[in-house]
Amino acid sequence: MNVRKKALAAVAACALAVPVVVAAGATAKPNYETALVGRWDLTVTIHIEEPPLYAPLFCDFTADYQLHCVTKPGSPDPLEGRGVWTMAKDGQFSFWITHHAHRDENGNPVGSINASHLGKISPNRNKFKTQAHTYIDMHDGSPWQGPVDVEGAAFRI
Repeated sequence: MNVRKKALAAVAACALAVPVVVAAGATAKPNYETALVGRWDLTVTIHIEEPPLYAPLFCDFTADYQLHCVTKPGSPDPLEGRGVWTMAKDGQFSFWITHHAHRDENGNPVGSINASHLGKISPNRNKFKTQAHTYIDMHDGSPWQGPVDVEGAAFRI
């Protein structure tokens, strides 16, 4: 085969390979492993009374699977929480968080809110929704209260 034919064969092979590579990339599943990492604007709907209560939070999910949430400035009942998260498959994830529920006149925590969330992040990784069951521990020896149904809806900041 002369040089010209070899060059044409090489160009043709490359031209045929491009659609195969593009098609393979188009069908590849997204990697969600680090999809939650970053800051989120989260609103939690708490079904403990009617109408339900709403808690607007800023939450930071870190690459080492830690979680920190704090209510937005100006919220009437400040909550701060810490927890851990894990990613499952296809954008499904879970996290456990504990919030200090109330503080006494000296600022000491009186109780805690403990929640186990199950959620799914959107394919574009800009939103997520969760469902949770929450239990309240008053730290006074009484049985935990709950479960309380909770929903979360967030968008990436």
